[in-house]
Amino acid sequence: MPSETFLPRIHSVFYAIFDVKQGPKIVYQVPEGLIATPPAGLSSLSATSSPKSSAVPLEGDAPQPSSRQVSSSPHPSSNRVLFNFNDVSKYVIPSNPLCGRLVICATRNHRIIGFPVSILGSEYKRNYFRFNLCFVFDRAADLSCYKPIVRKVSRVLAACEEESKFLSSSQSSLTMHAILEQLYEDLNSYSETSIPIDRFNSIELKILPFYPNPPPVKDWQVPLALINLKSRVEDNWDLTVKKVCEHINGINHVRRIAQLADCDLQLTRQAVAHLLYYQVIMMVDIFQYSNMYTLRKNVQWLADEPHVKDECGPYVAKPGKPVLDWPKLLHLYSRFKPGKTVFEWMESHNVHDLGIDVRRFTSFGVIKGFLRRIHRYPVLLSPEPSLSTNRRRQSISHSLAQLNTSSQQSPSSTSVDATRFSGNPSLDNEQMLYSHTREMEPPIYSQRRTSAAEKALEQLHMTLQRTASTSSARAQIVSSASPDESGSSHQAHPFGRHRVNSDIRRQSTPSQYGTSEVSEGLKRVSLYNPSVIVPAPRSTAISRSPSVTATQQAYTPPSQGSPQMFNFPPPELTLMLDGEHHTDELSSHFEVGWPLLQQWLAAIGSGKGNGDFGRVVMIYR
Repeated sequence: MPSETFLPRIHSVFYAIFDVKQGPKIVYQVPEGLIATPPAGLSSLSATSSPKSSAVPLEGDAPQPSSRQVSSSPHPSSNRVLFNFNDVSKYVIPSNPLCGRLVICATRNHRIIGFPVSILGSEYKRNYFRFNLCFVFDRAADLSCYKPIVRKVSRVLAACEEESKFLSSSQSSLTMHAILEQLYEDLNSYSETSIPIDRFNSIELKILPFYPNPPPVKDWQVPLALINLKSRVEDNWDLTVKKVCEHINGINHVRRIAQLADCDLQLTRQAVAHLLYYQVIMMVDIFQYSNMYTLRKNVQWLADEPHVKDECGPYVAKPGKPVLDWPKLLHLYSRFKPGKTVFEWMESHNVHDLGIDVRRFTSFGVIKGFLRRIHRYPVLLSPEPSLSTNRRRQSISHSLAQLNTSSQQSPSSTSVDATRFSGNPSLDNEQMLYSHTREMEPPIYSQRRTSAAEKALEQLHMTLQRTASTSSARAQIVSSASPDESGSSHQAHPFGRHRVNSDIRRQSTPSQYGTSEVSEGLKRVSLYNPSVIVPAPRSTAISRSPSVTATQQAYTPPSQGSPQMFNFPPPELTLMLDGEHHTDELSSHFEVGWPLLQQWLAAIGSGKGNGDFGRVVMIYR
């Protein structure tokens, strides 16, 4: 028999109709007597009795139960009453608007689910026939897997009624009691049943567990196996799922698993979501010693649960180390708080000497639900307005000094300005100063952003015109880089300073039409100092994966030994500092760790480092 955690148990099954004289009433129920029905004289006794009891008991005689009544009441709780039918009769046999819909009503301790059906026809006394076959469960039971079962049973019975008057006929309706018995026994025992009704109709049911859709899988999340996946892998499994299962160890995140399994990132997400749908894994955060954790409110009652006390010690202890008792472990859990990292928590409580696996210690609390992660959300603040105000005041005072100097040197311009503002005495000196400075400054026009195609055409046109001059210039630069020459190399350059800046801009911009290589190795000559050979930028391979965006292909993380890791954070990082992306997402997106990301945030915010990020503010939640 299935356990309570897999499928809810059926406590009762009953069949009810709308009687012309009595209204809603229960015709048959299994087990008998669990649902209290009001006494209605001899008619109610005959209606609720077994179909095999043909004689009606007289007054003073005790009613003898039939063989079917005896066989259908082995349930241990058949002596008690679940609820009174009058309390739920208007929901079991409802009005016409609720017919053809799934109706669930609840009592103090139970829930009743049914699918009422109303069949119209002139052969009926009230021109309609209403019935409902209901199942009774515990109030806290999950009825998701039984909803399609209830709908299908009602549809089959309605089809039988429309074809052969199976329910309204007094002869064929006697088999309903046997159908209820088989539904009750088979669904509770085997979770499936097959009940033939007539030559053309039968009830074929199989209960399958209902799983909700999994949440979206993120690249920075870590799948944690709840069962032994490697022992469950079969040869007919999907190839991507088989590869992904090999690298699920509670440490690798989704993006890392895609790299290790050599699979597409989008296919890896779908494989993890497939495992998450069947509830064989759960998603946790990346474990780092810079993480922060705090307790949830449910630790008040989870701390007394036997399964938490018994499982925590053996799970978090390192191999060969003694198992700590639960009070000591609970004390360590209680020391987690916002603002304190795991490393600081370990140093303050000497966790190294206790023989605890810190990663398993935190993951145990997350799995049981009494520990949660606190994420950092960096936000880049705008510059302070006071600095811009001071700079504007300084520029105004500087412009005023220039205005006084120019007025002393050229009195004619002063007279012109005086005549210009003489007609409007309300203008003060500052407004006059602004007007004068606007005339002195060149006009600023808003430039239209050049498209990529226009840039490529312009660059190709310039390259074709200057091919000969560029090659001759490189030859002169290489010849001037010899050690016999003396003096500045910029003075020996025949094209002048402006030409040098133009060539440097072309070299700093990657182009597929021109190149600055002077040797077979990927090297180029610096035009600021021709004696220095600068390595050319390494070309990145374009990924053919459909899930890799153009931004991710354009940015290549620097190597660990590169001296430019701190000075050159990726430009896309600044756009993502809006408070919507936490540090795990940023680290996974740029494929860097927290130490390097911390340096980048300090560089963007002009901070001093060591927790000071300047204009980048951390939000903890």
